[in-house]
Amino acid sequence: MDAMRFLSLRELRTETGKVKEILSKDNKIVLTSNGKPVAFMIATDEASFEETLDDIRRVRGMSALRSLQRQAKENGLSDMTLDEINAEIDAARREQKERIAKSGVNQ
Repeated sequence: MDAMRFLSLRELRTETGKVKEILSKDNKIVLTSNGKPVAFMIATDEASFEETLDDIRRVRGMSALRSLQRQAKENGLSDMTLDEINAEIDAARREQKERIAKSGVNQ
């Protein structure tokens, strides 16, 4: 695996030319603040920009799904049956309809 290049936010502000140099050579940079990663930069070009953006969105979606799965497991919800899930959904919908009816808001 390629070594990651790290650049502080301070360096980003003061040495902007360094960013282009690193991206052209290594294609990626991890930005840090107080030594901790805060952002990830990757090189792209006009021809592949949309495809790269789609890839990033897909990866972020997968990461969000993993996070939800981890939370479900931590909260003991990962073993729910489909019937239990549907019952929870139905209950939430009923509660929402009741709140709307009480507030007098029409859908």
